[in-house]
Amino acid sequence: MTETDYQYPDWAADVVWYQIFPDRFCRANQQNPIQASNIKGTSPWNIDESSPWQIHPWTSDWHEMQPYERANGKGLKTNILRRRYCGDINGIISKIPYLKDLGVTALYLTPIQYSPSLHKYDGTNFLHVDPFLGSNPLADIKMIESENFDDFDNACWTTADLEALKLVKTAHEAGMKVIFDGVFNHIGYNSKPFQDVLLHRQDSKYIDWFITDLQKSTPEKLVYEKFWGCVKEMPKLNYGCNTVREYVLATLKRWLKPSGDAAGYDGIDGWRLDHAIGVPLSFWKMACNFTKKINQNSLFLAELIEPESTIEPYLNNDVFDSVMNYGFYFLSSEFFAKEKKSMSAFNFDKYLRHQLSLFKPACNYLMMNLLGTHDTERLASLVVNADLKNFANIATFFANTHVEDKGYTSRRPNDVELCIQRMMIAFEFVWIGAPMIYYGDELGMWGGNDPECRKPMPWPELRFDTEHEITNGRHYKSRVSNVDADMEMLAFYKQLIKLRNQNIALRRGILRTEYADSERRVYVFSRILDDNVVIAAFNREKVSVDVSLANVPNAEYFDYNNEKSTIKANKEGVLQIKLPSIGFRILIRRS
Repeated sequence: MTETDYQYPDWAADVVWYQIFPDRFCRANQQNPIQASNIKGTSPWNIDESSPWQIHPWTSDWHEMQPYERANGKGLKTNILRRRYCGDINGIISKIPYLKDLGVTALYLTPIQYSPSLHKYDGTNFLHVDPFLGSNPLADIKMIESENFDDFDNACWTTADLEALKLVKTAHEAGMKVIFDGVFNHIGYNSKPFQDVLLHRQDSKYIDWFITDLQKSTPEKLVYEKFWGCVKEMPKLNYGCNTVREYVLATLKRWLKPSGDAAGYDGIDGWRLDHAIGVPLSFWKMACNFTKKINQNSLFLAELIEPESTIEPYLNNDVFDSVMNYGFYFLSSEFFAKEKKSMSAFNFDKYLRHQLSLFKPACNYLMMNLLGTHDTERLASLVVNADLKNFANIATFFANTHVEDKGYTSRRPNDVELCIQRMMIAFEFVWIGAPMIYYGDELGMWGGNDPECRKPMPWPELRFDTEHEITNGRHYKSRVSNVDADMEMLAFYKQLIKLRNQNIALRRGILRTEYADSERRVYVFSRILDDNVVIAAFNREKVSVDVSLANVPNAEYFDYNNEKSTIKANKEGVLQIKLPSIGFRILIRRS
């Protein structure tokens, strides 16, 4: 299939993404009946359900254990994994006006499928939303338990399922697309198929769903393949099994085109596909064709974090419309965040262009450009701790990103660090691809990698306890930061989102390098579409810089931050740009 034959979802080039981690976003159901027994079967495995447990206070100090946690005798890290804040679907619906005002136009939800975990990447039933994300969980559980698991095309629609579709419809009415997270490399430990295999072994009708070694197994222990080879609660699915393939295809169809009792609802606009490299490429090709027949304009987006040499077979094969752009994240972090052994603008430009060459031109405009996710440290903390790691080495990128790592500091960034953070955000909004905001970054959230990057949303109307600092794994109770929403950061995001939404050159324009210093971190490029021209200039140096650009169209340019601040190329076509230290300018050609 040629690029001209392949139908990309055109809308995905224009959107501003917003990623939501449902348990930590917003809670509407204040009477959620969840109990410790409902989280059994996921990590951590070493606390039994009889230990004291409750829904965790939303506004408490993240680094401080609550009385119920201290009573079980386990440490902070174990208890954090055991916490549930019980954000829910109706909570997300209630914040659609906030998201619309922010300016985002597409939502990506991490998994909402039935699961005992806080993150839900160990889903036990792909066809249903977790009942505790809905408003009537106990009734939903009874419905699910009473239905025929194997009748994939006729699964019931629970309250939580329908509320998820209501979310999609509400988002659509607000002008937003919605995609769900498809976690199809594995299924949850608590799932009916895996529990049946644990009980009946080779006599189970689901034995072919999994990759087991029955000869090495014992009555007490089943030997089976797991996610990453070690995650007990995530048994890997066997795509050599026809029924597994049918189950996943039924899931894709159910949420793209609801039927039966949900026929009057809108379907989702696509899928983000978790750990795509773990599923055979042959299945992804079939699944992509399958989804396009259901909705030709749906998005099929892959998570591919691995090095280029590993993921190469998954690129440019008409399998995925685009990917979560971790390459953009790694390079941007290396160039902007580090103080020591930093990358020159010349090399930055070279590596960015190499990355663009990996994909078809149309695909690059659909890339989900990101500066943090639920699997990384927060952008604010990345800047604070930038010199602890080598961003250019993907294989080791996630080392030294957790609060317990040597030298790591979890605290609110200072003013200089905020300037660097804003530069990175501005770059994300002017580069080729669709920018993604990880929930709460727009309110200044900070924190190390999982689980710290998954704190509850600091809504402006809430009053949080102060959070004490952790450095080198040591708690400093005397060093505290206020966990209040950063309204200046929110205004900054709104301004950039408005800029991108209103300027077609930033969504569809070609890229032209204007200046890339071979020694310093001074980088200027333009985005051009017909007469629409945007010049983006970045200076990561600690001194102000003057840059002369040649062959610039003879026109007047105004600063995105101040329309009255204008500059113009001289009669020789040279444009002089003054850049502040650790600063940037975005210049727009006046029409």
